[in-house]
Amino acid sequence: MIFITTILIIMALYLLAGLVFAIPFVIKGVAVIDEGARGSSWGFRLIIIPGVTVFWPVLLNKWLHASKIKRS
Repeated sequence: MIFITTILIIMALYLLAGLVFAIPFVIKGVAVIDEGARGSSWGFRLIIIPGVTVFWPVLLNKWLHASKIKRS
């Protein structure tokens, strides 16, 4: 029972971190890593929040690398 509880707590923390990441990402980050998303509507940005929440480590990595490339 403790194992299942631990797994659920880890999953909850992962999703919470993803939700916290999703807020600044949909505001600024999505336009940095995807040119097609520049000037996109708020409807689109709301729709991508669940995916961003789940895949936040991958998107964070892409965002950081895209920011480094643009600064160079």
